[in-house]
Amino acid sequence: MINNTNKKDADELYSDMIHTWKDLRINFKNQSHYIRTTWMLSAKSMLMLPKMNICIRFFNKEEAQALFALVKKRNVFARHSWENNFYLQRIKDLADITIIDIIRTGNPDDIIDEVQITADLIEKLVFLSSTLVMSRKDIQRLLAISPYRHKIFDLTIGPKFNYIKSKSRPEPAIKGIIIDEKFCRRFERCGFPQLALLCTSDYKITNRIISTINWLFESRQEPELSASIVKTSIALESLLISTESEPLAKSLSERAAFILSSEPDIRHKISKIVKKFYNARSGVVHGSRKKSKMLTPNLVEGMDRLVILMCLTIASNSDKWDSMDSLLNWCESQRWGTSVSEIIIPFPNIYLKNAMKLCSK
Repeated sequence: MINNTNKKDADELYSDMIHTWKDLRINFKNQSHYIRTTWMLSAKSMLMLPKMNICIRFFNKEEAQALFALVKKRNVFARHSWENNFYLQRIKDLADITIIDIIRTGNPDDIIDEVQITADLIEKLVFLSSTLVMSRKDIQRLLAISPYRHKIFDLTIGPKFNYIKSKSRPEPAIKGIIIDEKFCRRFERCGFPQLALLCTSDYKITNRIISTINWLFESRQEPELSASIVKTSIALESLLISTESEPLAKSLSERAAFILSSEPDIRHKISKIVKKFYNARSGVVHGSRKKSKMLTPNLVEGMDRLVILMCLTIASNSDKWDSMDSLLNWCESQRWGTSVSEIIIPFPNIYLKNAMKLCSK
């Protein structure tokens, strides 16, 4: 039960717990509330996407108790049906964990499909935003991702049982990616809220962006380097390739360079990096020893960052690039030096420099 020392009933206490949402002027009585747990994220600060009515936050024990009491008070089935103890127990289980919190207009049956997809997408975007400052290895360590994700042990027994040996590997603990104030500032400053909005829009380019995010999300969790470069290359192709007949390395290197910089020397360097990456990818896929030697963790790490930066740039210029055709037409105009309006680069230049530096190591 709720501690009544402050003499507030469940309605008042729960209202206080969600005070951050008050800035959105939401009428909770006419809204549906979707809450989903996340094992990947650990919120020390609240990450808000106010234009989408979404936040990622820590749901403390007192708040869970308040919600429990409020549901039990307001929902007649929760009070009288033993079957609904399941839902009350679920509310208790929310205590002291990080949640993805979404508010939508409408009844649950009308919104559930959309909010489930949106919650998954936001979790992936927040996860991928850490790519700009954290290595694949560090991320996987926080998430306890390795070829050995569960506790194992072995046992070796010699002839006539005169020798016996055993070793074990404990199951790694999941810590989650920390969301603190610095994380939230970087998320906002680099344009991730605009990317989230694009991913939930009906622009023609949206499906390409989502496909890129899904493949990069898989790549960042992949512990095997040779598999991760293939997944990152698919993410890159999903973003920038329009037809199967295109020369991949040439098209990718040009378009990446145009999108990421307006400076000729920087474009030239980016083009070389993408070609180097694709040669390494070809070495892995086609078994070329010479090209496979180009594959390094830093090369894949740097390319992951470049892909994220391109997604952020496209999202910030979605009024110009609302379809693949409009993006390709713009890139073509860059090839021929046609005068076009400048594009918005949402992120500080240091992130591009760091990504390029990684690729060149």
